[in-house]
Amino acid sequence: MYRSLVISALCVVLLVGAVAVRPASARSLSQQIGSLLLSPQLRGAQVGICLAEMGDHGIKPIYELNADVPLMPGSNGKLLTTSAAFARLGASAVIKTRLYKVGNNLVIVGGGDPAFGDPVLCQRAGWKVTQVFHDWANQLKKDGVTQINHIYIDDSIFNHHFFNPKWPTPASQRLDWYEAEVGGLNFAMNCVQWAPRIEPSGAIGVKLIPDTSYTPVSIQAQRGNSESVWFWRPPGANTLTLHGIVNASTNYFMQVTIHDPGLYTGAVFRHVLREEGITVAGGVVRKTLAAAAADGHARLVAVYQTPLVDILHRANTDSINLMAECLCKLLGHLATGQPGSWANGDAAIMAYLKSIGIDVHLVHMVDGSGLSHHDHIAPSVLVEVLAHDLTLPHARVFVDSLCRPGHGTLIYRFRGSPAAAHIRAKDGHVTGASTISGYLWDHHHTFVFSVMVNHYIGNVNGWEDQVIDDLYRDYR
Repeated sequence: MYRSLVISALCVVLLVGAVAVRPASARSLSQQIGSLLLSPQLRGAQVGICLAEMGDHGIKPIYELNADVPLMPGSNGKLLTTSAAFARLGASAVIKTRLYKVGNNLVIVGGGDPAFGDPVLCQRAGWKVTQVFHDWANQLKKDGVTQINHIYIDDSIFNHHFFNPKWPTPASQRLDWYEAEVGGLNFAMNCVQWAPRIEPSGAIGVKLIPDTSYTPVSIQAQRGNSESVWFWRPPGANTLTLHGIVNASTNYFMQVTIHDPGLYTGAVFRHVLREEGITVAGGVVRKTLAAAAADGHARLVAVYQTPLVDILHRANTDSINLMAECLCKLLGHLATGQPGSWANGDAAIMAYLKSIGIDVHLVHMVDGSGLSHHDHIAPSVLVEVLAHDLTLPHARVFVDSLCRPGHGTLIYRFRGSPAAAHIRAKDGHVTGASTISGYLWDHHHTFVFSVMVNHYIGNVNGWEDQVIDDLYRDYR
């Protein structure tokens, strides 16, 4: 059991008295944080803080409060996964998705890329989400292909446990993008974008992107002046039912997750091939390339690759869980040669932490993103990992994957703060946990920080920001 960290007005003085401080200026910082700890928002909360300065011989503690006590990290858990992936794969790494032709069949071989067809990355490139499939179809037509039999899906790089049983499991959350299923072959963040609409006939319809029969829709919604509309699908199925009230002015897109990312990818590709005039006589079938090639020679048709840097940015700046979860499973596959899983992925991350001198007793992870309430990390671990990242080749690539205030998940944080221009950080939130860890620079110092709060009252983002502001002001 982790030792209790309950903070109340009666025990704050004792906690502050246990802080490790640096002489002179750090005493002032200790007093400032001590005052912040009296906030009513922290009554009954668990708080861990680790502030350190990078020096010529490693990191020097500036302020520590329960720094070695593991707490729920929320999306700060992504920092362990992305750090391990960056160290293992390198700044110039890419993750590939391959298309093969075997006889009269096509085989898509997934490499675990979570950003394949990512709507945000596609939009930045000026593409629609199915652009790669249209390019592949055009390549096939150039090769004289007008008809194929089956589309085989080889997503065997990961196991087929797509949903982590230790994630929060209210049925409605399974449909939210942040709980998207995780496969060795993924497409469009394993979600369908959708928008209700009123047809010219007056009937209610739904526009889907991508347009695919993989997610058949039934309508149980009604028209009305107000607006409250949502999709529902049973776990393990893809039949979507529209509920609620649809307003004629509704024109924005939402997202809903799908089940079985690999078969979803194949179904969308099948739809695009037919749009491009290539007949698909058979269906979409899960089959490895090796098994498919037993019936003929496998010819590589096309390769799509996503730079690791794009995945890191989406994980750390935009906090997309799927990005980190795929990196976790990929690390497990690379470490064992077996299909990537949460078990061997987290084991690979723990092995990495141990290799850089981290006390792994201060970490417990059951996924790669920090989404689970079973995840616990000590603030000192996050500081040590981030400090080590600065020693890696091309460290700036990793640093730049973290969020700047005014962007990504920090878009509304540090507004008006003098420290804002000097911060790169990752925040994290799940029910009961709010965290932020990262780097702070000025002209003379490089700081690494982690501020973690569990079981607080209200919103403590501003409280956490104030701790970092006080650090900046104290050493400015």
